[in-house]
Amino acid sequence: MPKLVVHSRAGRYIEKLDARIKSQLIGKLGELAKNPAAMPGVKPMAGEWAGFYRLRHGNLRIIYLHDRANDTIVIAHVGPRGDVYK
Repeated sequence: MPKLVVHSRAGRYIEKLDARIKSQLIGKLGELAKNPAAMPGVKPMAGEWAGFYRLRHGNLRIIYLHDRANDTIVIAHVGPRGDVYK
């Protein structure tokens, strides 16, 4: 099972979320850490985000990097759909 690392910016955003949404999001991140290859809804990103993946959770987007060499998933950014890509 890969190690899950959350960037400080993403962690601060998660902490500010409503308790219900936060618990759902943490559950989804746990599922991602258990089996990233079988996670539904994951899409590779292009352009300046090449090499990263995105996962949808309602109107939130989770942008992460799966470092297979170190068996680590780095949650780089979490935010609303319109703002997360900026």
